[in-house]
Amino acid sequence: MLVSSVDLGTTNLKVVLYDEQLRVLASRSQPMRYDRRGDQVEFDPSTLTESVLTLIAACASDAGGTDGHDVVIVLTGQAETLVVTDGHGTAVRPALSWLDERAAAEAAELETAFGADEAFAITGEPFPSTTWPAAKLAWLRRHEPASLDAAAHVLMIKDYLVLQLTGQAVGEVTTRGFTYLWDVRRGAYWDAAVQHCGVRRETLPDVVPAGTDLGPVTADVAARLPAARSYRVNAGALDHFCAMVGTGSYTAGTVSESAGTVLSLSMLADDWSFDAARKVSFHAGLRPGETILFNGADSGGVALEWFRREGLAGMDWTELEEGLARRASASRPPAPVFLPYLTGVAPPDFLTSARGAFLGLDLSHDRLDMAFAVEEGLAHLLKRNVDYLTPGADDVDAIVSTGGGAASSFWSQLKADVCDLDVIVPDEREATCRGAAVLALVASGTLSSLADADALARPPVTRFATAHTETHDHRYRLFEDYLDRLYSH
Repeated sequence: MLVSSVDLGTTNLKVVLYDEQLRVLASRSQPMRYDRRGDQVEFDPSTLTESVLTLIAACASDAGGTDGHDVVIVLTGQAETLVVTDGHGTAVRPALSWLDERAAAEAAELETAFGADEAFAITGEPFPSTTWPAAKLAWLRRHEPASLDAAAHVLMIKDYLVLQLTGQAVGEVTTRGFTYLWDVRRGAYWDAAVQHCGVRRETLPDVVPAGTDLGPVTADVAARLPAARSYRVNAGALDHFCAMVGTGSYTAGTVSESAGTVLSLSMLADDWSFDAARKVSFHAGLRPGETILFNGADSGGVALEWFRREGLAGMDWTELEEGLARRASASRPPAPVFLPYLTGVAPPDFLTSARGAFLGLDLSHDRLDMAFAVEEGLAHLLKRNVDYLTPGADDVDAIVSTGGGAASSFWSQLKADVCDLDVIVPDEREATCRGAAVLALVASGTLSSLADADALARPPVTRFATAHTETHDHRYRLFEDYLDRLYSH
């Protein structure tokens, strides 16, 4: 059996072909393309299907063909992007990316209608947002009612691809908590919110557990794919949660950090129970009865990329890494403190007035001092979220870091020192696709459990042991003090 893992990423579409031992046979990707107009971000979903089939075929060709093999296509990727189709599976309008922010008024109305605290207990999301399909559907109800009238299927992006490949309108449970239409603890649609958004209940897909085998592709799709004995589709799971499996961090006590454009944290909860006072997003796990805690801060790697572009005149990442290492070995004054709230509100504080700021800046500081401050500020934000995610002193023993930021040894060590936790960086560029492939191998019976994957072509890791000192505590107290004095009121 071969596994073709499809990652529907925000920036790129990616397909990785694996054998039963989780060895990578081929990998292909291409960028996602959007139509951006102000706060509106859309794309043609039909091109998504064509691109995925092309990438699957290219991987098969690179691997020497798939003739004579059973192939499972397993899906992972982003969640919130909304696609509305007719009864033939044709989109009635362009897909609305999760990046689309047109529905700000509708998100506010959701809070007015249900109350953020009451909705949190149901949806697992601390606050309504323009990101969620619920707000976008309410916008369509108000501004494009004909689109909802024509809808036979109201889908998220992964659901849409399932429909194109199998002819079935099926959703997968780990992505439902990102709709603001799903009762996470009850495992069912939240009818009051569905009605509020003007959606007919029958247009929403049935929901299956993560890693569910959905059966064969349609005859039309099979005819467009490379020769193989058979093609089946697996529902997979959310990209962040698949990455946990792909890096061996799907275990209680380990925080999984995605150090990309967005800073996101995921952790399998141990003996979790709902606490209304802790505004931590919670979601169905990969196995029945499990809960995954999740926090995402838009002010992640995007802040460092901003400073590299605007403050360092586009300095190469390698040059930046070398410069920061030289700075660390030199006698420099304490760096300024950076508050990385360039995109405004971020967990765990959700301070609506928060903005980015350098503090303690003086004429002795140079651009590398400021670059260090940006990386340290993001490490402070990471610590803030880890502490909030895991309030017990002994709840977490390490951070497993993936994503573009994990390539920086200097930054990974700084995170370990600031958070007083070892940071583990797997040498695995395709953690999300690997995790999705594990789900498919478990569903097929090739593996008996998720943990069995650790013995198969397991990637090597680099461990950055914490060298935490009182200086790190002092710097973090400064960060907290500045944040409180500037924005808490």
